[in-house]
Amino acid sequence: MTATFTGMGAQEPRQAGHAAYIAAVGRSIESRGIRVTDVMTGLAADGRREAALQLFLDETAFPADVPGAASASWDEEDGWSVDAGGGPAAGRIHKGLGVVPGPEDVAAWVVVLLAHPELTPSREDHPFRDHRVPDPVFEAQLASYAPGT
Repeated sequence: MTATFTGMGAQEPRQAGHAAYIAAVGRSIESRGIRVTDVMTGLAADGRREAALQLFLDETAFPADVPGAASASWDEEDGWSVDAGGGPAAGRIHKGLGVVPGPEDVAAWVVVLLAHPELTPSREDHPFRDHRVPDPVFEAQLASYAPGT
């Protein structure tokens, strides 16, 4: 997995970094036979933490037709979404259920979504939080993925 971590502004001191969480998700996705070819983490212009992973699929590793490439995105308000490319359920599909689901949960969702997009509806129950409002529980969730914790 090749990772590029870019800063798009200074994080406030109370914020936990999100790169370790994103890296853990990337490793879990790769453990399922999907290569993560690029990872970018940073801050949006409004200060919201965000990330993008470029995914490359070995089409011979899946029993169903899958797109050759896809992209997964995360931000601290809406959680995870995937753009599966021009498949039957083309467009961005949102995971839903929370902002920081476990890396194995995200990886399993990505595999099912890419192999069977027709079985994976987009969850539109976001945003889950407002990045401008302090949230110690969310910060602790992200911090738990930092090395040495």
